[in-house]
Amino acid sequence: MFFKRKPPKDHTVSDDHMMSEMINRTQAVIEFEPDGTIIRANENFLKTLGYSAEEIIGQHHRMFVYETFAKTERYKKMWEDLAEGAFMADQFPRVRKDGEVVWIQATYAPLLDDDGKVLRIMKIATDITQRRGELLSIATALEELRDGNLTHRCKASDLDDIQRLSSSYNQAVEALEQAMSTAGAVAHRVETTADELQSSSGELSQRTENQAATLEQTAAAVEQLTATVRSAAEGAKDVEATVRTARDTVEKSGEVVTDTIKAMSQIEDSSNEISKIISVIDDIAFQTNLLALNAGVEAARAGDAGRGFAVVASEVRGLAQRSADAAGEIKGLITQSSIHVTNGVTLVARSGTELETIIKSINSIAANVTEIARGAEEQAVTLNEINTGIGQLDGVTQTNAAMVEETTAASTSLAQDAKEMTREIARFKIGGGSGASQMPSGQADQDCIAAE
Repeated sequence: MFFKRKPPKDHTVSDDHMMSEMINRTQAVIEFEPDGTIIRANENFLKTLGYSAEEIIGQHHRMFVYETFAKTERYKKMWEDLAEGAFMADQFPRVRKDGEVVWIQATYAPLLDDDGKVLRIMKIATDITQRRGELLSIATALEELRDGNLTHRCKASDLDDIQRLSSSYNQAVEALEQAMSTAGAVAHRVETTADELQSSSGELSQRTENQAATLEQTAAAVEQLTATVRSAAEGAKDVEATVRTARDTVEKSGEVVTDTIKAMSQIEDSSNEISKIISVIDDIAFQTNLLALNAGVEAARAGDAGRGFAVVASEVRGLAQRSADAAGEIKGLITQSSIHVTNGVTLVARSGTELETIIKSINSIAANVTEIARGAEEQAVTLNEINTGIGQLDGVTQTNAAMVEETTAASTSLAQDAKEMTREIARFKIGGGSGASQMPSGQADQDCIAAE
């Protein structure tokens, strides 16, 4: 940038003097010939660089820079531009008499005559070595932060703005360190929990698969059992029908036995009547025999006159005797028949009693079979409901198995993410101690001078 100094019309020499005095008291000021030869320097400049006026007046500006930089085209071009009236302002590293590097915020301002020719060059500078060093310290801290070191702290500064910046940085890093420490602990717990969850999910998945297989087998077994119970229920119904038929048959047999008992009783009664009749016939035969005997006695008494009658009486007695013998035989047969009939009646009565017992047993069996059939039917219904429930449970188990697989995959992903988070957090250096470091001024100057 180029400028010409044209004072306003109302500007006075006194104003220039006042301004010059103010700058002289507050700034480091040095004046050069257009070629860079030193004309004069104020106390602030001499104090900053560590020289006396006699040591620098008449010397070239290059005495304040590194020899390597003084030999560069860039340095040569700087003075050529200044000699042509260029304006220059920047931060510059300068070498003190003792070899230390100081940093100045400087402005090179060419002073022009009325024709625009450069008479001399004035540099007004401020020592910013401390500020720059502390800013570089903060920059170093930021680099440490970039590299993950959360234990680095900035030094306290007597420059208010730098102190405020350093304090804010330290507080922020301390909060970040605490947060990362907490995050590291949480990440470790999450990683551990995720590993446990992954393991548990794997075991649960295996158990769920086994349960699903077991439920499938159980469902098949219950279905087969349901079919068996239904078949048993149908068989029980058939048995119930058969028992009812048998009961009806036995009841009919009981009726036949009752009729038989009645018939046997009637036969017994008839046998008794026949016995009575035979007894009458036997009595008649006995009386006839007596009469024939008497007739024979009377015929014998009658002699020849009664001989024919005696023959008849003898025949009658023989008939009576045969009738008596036949009646005796019939009576014996009837007596024996009565005994058989009585025995038959007894046996038939016992058969009736047994049939009644059988009927009661059959009725009991029929009732039990009915209950069995009803129970089997109810069991079939219950088993069908159980089978339906098992089917639903199997569906739920299959769904749970799928969800467990998803959970396992999610827990695996969570474990991987937690490990990744742990690795990322491990990049940060954290600890209870605090440290402050500052880049050496010489090194900082060398870097910047190299950039010059």
